[in-house]
Amino acid sequence: MTATAGKESFMAQAPQLAAAMPWLDAASALQKDNAENWIKALRSTGAESFAQTGLPTPAWEGWQYTNLRALNPAKFHYTSEPVKFDATKIPAPLLGTHRIVLVNGQYQPSLSSLPTHVTVMSVMEAAEKKVEGLEEQLVTLGDLAQMPLVALNAAYTRDGFVMQVARGKDVTEPVEVLYYNAGREAAAYPRVLYKLGENSGLAVIERHCGEGEYLANSYAAISLESASRMRFYRFEEESDKAFHFSHVTVQQQKDSSFEGFSLASGGRLAREEFRLQLIDKAISSSIGGTYLMRGQQSHDFTVLADHFEPDGKSVQLFKGVVDDQARAVFQGKIHVRRSAQKTDGYQSHHALLLSATAEASAKPELEIYADDVKCSHGATAGQLNPEALFYLRSRGIPLSDAKSLMVESFLAGAIEKVSHEQVRDIYLARVSAWLAGRGA
Repeated sequence: MTATAGKESFMAQAPQLAAAMPWLDAASALQKDNAENWIKALRSTGAESFAQTGLPTPAWEGWQYTNLRALNPAKFHYTSEPVKFDATKIPAPLLGTHRIVLVNGQYQPSLSSLPTHVTVMSVMEAAEKKVEGLEEQLVTLGDLAQMPLVALNAAYTRDGFVMQVARGKDVTEPVEVLYYNAGREAAAYPRVLYKLGENSGLAVIERHCGEGEYLANSYAAISLESASRMRFYRFEEESDKAFHFSHVTVQQQKDSSFEGFSLASGGRLAREEFRLQLIDKAISSSIGGTYLMRGQQSHDFTVLADHFEPDGKSVQLFKGVVDDQARAVFQGKIHVRRSAQKTDGYQSHHALLLSATAEASAKPELEIYADDVKCSHGATAGQLNPEALFYLRSRGIPLSDAKSLMVESFLAGAIEKVSHEQVRDIYLARVSAWLAGRGA
């Protein structure tokens, strides 16, 4: 490269660098702590990557429908100091189960309780104790240059926790993980690892909520050893002024199973990404979701099921409702590598628009290199069936009740796939409450 070309390259990058640097101010100060060398290296890698890219724009592949223009780096502030909060505002558990509490991303042992055979510790404590496989499993998989918000999370690697389930143990009671954000324009970057030993089982309920305006940018790695089983249920109920970004990577070994589901109803702008990696034989993996959007909310589900070896099965099933001027996005992909013969992949997305100004965008994809597979995908968007609505009203059902019945029936097609009965009932209750608040 000539000197002139090098100067032109730097000038081309200058706007991105200038835009990215305010986001990294606190990250550079964080490097002065006594973290393990690999954590400092992860932070540096994340910061360097984000400094080169900045926040993604609609010109980026995969970000055409989600605009981050409203994000202002001067507004959100990260601190490693212990967060101050009013403990009386912490919501009660959903099921009265054991739970882990994080406030602004920081693990709160005094507010947490654990079942037998489960251990939890902060990321920094786990690194200090050199938990086996921690470095390999907590380091981001994939190209950070293609995942700027994950890179930004890596630059702030400190908060969060590591959960381990002992080999051969089946934890019968769900463990609730509460991500509570105390507002005050805080930025939270928790990094989490769920590690299930061979032939173990666990159900996790993640609840994301808070008050006021804040930025929540989380990364979770899920490691499932052979024949382990995980049910992963999420409630994205952030405040109406919040920005929510989350990335979940699931790595599955032979004969393991994963069931995931997310109900999204909160946040000003939210994007949930799931990357399912079926890296061995005979793996079952499913992810589903429901979104309830109103006002000017925006939500994006982005999903990848990546099949590496034969006899794997993956399911993606999403249904959502959009009202007012809200916007919903679904981007789903099934990737079948050449070695992944006899793959069974299914993907479906359906949106219901309740107003003329609501929007739903879908981008379903199949990328298949094997020749002995069974894969399908489909996407629809529409409005309430006027004939069905007329039929209900002709039976004496008021208009608002008729609409609610139709919406509930539509969404139940996705929620009924949730295998945990109590969690399924909570999801259905959330839908009913949302409809009641809408005055459908």
